[in-house]
Amino acid sequence: MSRPHQYISLITSFPHLGELFTRKEVPISQFRLKQRLSMLEDEHARLLRELVEITAWAGVAKYDEDVEVIARAKQVMEDLRDYPDLQHLVGTRMETRTLIAALRRRHAGQETAGDIASWGYGRWCGRIKSNWNDPAFGLGHFMSWIAEAHRLMRAGDHIALERLTLTEVFRQLDHYGALHEFDFEAVAIYVLRWVIVERWSRYGEDAARTRLQALVSAALHGNETPEPVAGGNDFLSDRTPSLEGAS
Repeated sequence: MSRPHQYISLITSFPHLGELFTRKEVPISQFRLKQRLSMLEDEHARLLRELVEITAWAGVAKYDEDVEVIARAKQVMEDLRDYPDLQHLVGTRMETRTLIAALRRRHAGQETAGDIASWGYGRWCGRIKSNWNDPAFGLGHFMSWIAEAHRLMRAGDHIALERLTLTEVFRQLDHYGALHEFDFEAVAIYVLRWVIVERWSRYGEDAARTRLQALVSAALHGNETPEPVAGGNDFLSDRTPSLEGAS
């Protein structure tokens, strides 16, 4: 089967995932999705594994330092040089993590951004450093979600903060997903959506709140990250809440 026909068949075999936070069950199981992804070319399968790793909490939690995550993200983007939209998606996701990390550091009492190059990535590092005391780091006029994230963090509403962050991530995926239909990029973006939808559908609010609070405590007090539950090493399974940038 030629590659164009192969990827058309793969994409059309994926069921619609629906809106975020609306499903109690995902419309395709991990087992079935992995079966269908066996149609990917070997190189694309490798790139997809790297992409999921660097955009999922379970993937980056294995790194001890932020600089390691940043270095890994840059390596993945270099590997994705033939797929600029996926490169941009990774870069945008890293910038989102940086913004959430900045909010958490400030909320924990850090008075300045410090050496932001050691823990931050992307276009907004200079703006964050120059506007550390502004609720939205001087970015609120075109990224209103940052000010809302600041408010939710101060209120201690971790579940709402998680929903807000994932909504922003989903918006990013929708933006790039609209540019692709029957190619590798479309497959990759579907899988990234699936990881988020599947994770959110799996746990109830009480379990999510307990897990998020444990992660917040670990992040703010320098404790070890709680161990993910069984299955967390599978590249399609992000078995912990994202808590973007908390590490």
